[in-house]
Amino acid sequence: MKLSQWMRCALLVAVAAVLPVAAQEEITTANALGRVVKKVAPTFPVAAKQLNVTGTQDVQIVVDEEGNVIDAKVLKGNALFTQSSLAAIKEWKFTPLLKDGQPVKFTTVVSFNYTK
Repeated sequence: MKLSQWMRCALLVAVAAVLPVAAQEEITTANALGRVVKKVAPTFPVAAKQLNVTGTQDVQIVVDEEGNVIDAKVLKGNALFTQSSLAAIKEWKFTPLLKDGQPVKFTTVVSFNYTK
């Protein structure tokens, strides 16, 4: 690859890295929780019970224009709770968020409290 071709490729990669994949709104947890129409509670993991582990796990989610959770990742919390949190949050359903009268994707953070 010639230097000029390499420079063009590097520039394209750099530009792609800073452009958002898709426009989405970031909303507060309180706003998001007010939009929930279907909520599934996570199950308390057996291993956490056996080890007497409790705590909170924060999960960042992306909700599509139809109110479905399309992506979720754990931001913080004990790894023992990860599978349960992700399985539960993917079942949640929200009322679509409207911007200028059109449904848009949004992102927010949901916290799960694991207590006995």
